[in-house]
Amino acid sequence: MSVYVFYAEVNVACVCILMLLLFSIKSLPTPQLKDNLFHKLVLWHIIYFMSDSIWALVYDGVFVKNTFSVLAVNYLNAIIAAVLFYSCFIYAEMSSRPDMTRPQIRKLQAILRIPVVVEAALLLVQFILFPNFWLNENLEPCDLYYFILAFIPFVYMMTVTIRGLIRGFALHNRQKLKIYLIVASYTPGAILAAGTQIFFSMTTPIFCFWCTFIILFVYLYSQNQLISTDPLTTLNNRNCLLRYLHQQRESKFSYVIMIDIDHFKQINDTYGHLEGDHALVTVSQALKRSCERLKIPMFLCRYGGDEFMMIAQTFTPEDVVLVVQQCLQEEIRKRGGSCPYSIEASVGYASWDGHAESFRKSVMTADQKMYEKKRG
Repeated sequence: MSVYVFYAEVNVACVCILMLLLFSIKSLPTPQLKDNLFHKLVLWHIIYFMSDSIWALVYDGVFVKNTFSVLAVNYLNAIIAAVLFYSCFIYAEMSSRPDMTRPQIRKLQAILRIPVVVEAALLLVQFILFPNFWLNENLEPCDLYYFILAFIPFVYMMTVTIRGLIRGFALHNRQKLKIYLIVASYTPGAILAAGTQIFFSMTTPIFCFWCTFIILFVYLYSQNQLISTDPLTTLNNRNCLLRYLHQQRESKFSYVIMIDIDHFKQINDTYGHLEGDHALVTVSQALKRSCERLKIPMFLCRYGGDEFMMIAQTFTPEDVVLVVQQCLQEEIRKRGGSCPYSIEASVGYASWDGHAESFRKSVMTADQKMYEKKRG
């Protein structure tokens, strides 16, 4: 069997795997924006692998091999690769910045499309006007083509990696470090795989293998995150809390902080459950902001209903409570006059020695203090 045919077959096999994944994503009952972006990312991987398969069959002579067909498949590979890594950039930004709004995403997409459009236009003109410049006597692309093929993807992915690592190693983002490292892991692997394939063995499908592997890994990780994440507030849920409690850690002095929305039932009864959801999201955003502002090791989750929990490694829990209240007021001011009711929260806290066995007692104490303040 020709090495080119084998190369095409491996690409088609990866396409089949990703098609199954695509079907799985499409069947999600309530796909989020992030799911839609991941769906597009997988789709562009499929398109690229199919284009790469056609490239291999053209070079093998299965399809007509002439100047036009060789330039055509190389042009498709270059443009599709640029779009593919553009999609990677968008998905990575959304993964590491879940607070991005749709207008912000659309603006970012518009900016990032510019290099792709410019490359597509310039490369097309060059291929039409100077076809012989881009191919040698064996109809193989010159080195400049490979530089262009890799340049935009390289810039996109190096930018994603640097931004992801900066965010991941920022103190207030340490709990999300895994997400940033996964986002950043695509780049060095993709660059190494693509570089090895281009410079050492064009007929070994290294890039195809790596991309399929990392896409499957990201998908499995995201599904695991769904099990551990509250869908409304995107905070950790009770499943994640249980995992957190049983992690091996040094015994550190911490505080369990319970937060409960005041008069939440009245909001639901008077304004409807949709407004109740808005109130929950407002409080959750305030809690996320407070975690970022405090810059101390924190665990944050939706404990249940209108109750939230923070576990903070601090000796001054009153400072944490103060920042939470400040951030809540800031979030309320953002809504301006659109909120027909006031959002207030009662907070209680209790010390915790870091052992899972004593956690329940700390929660009960923090809960009791919280309800004392609510009644007071």
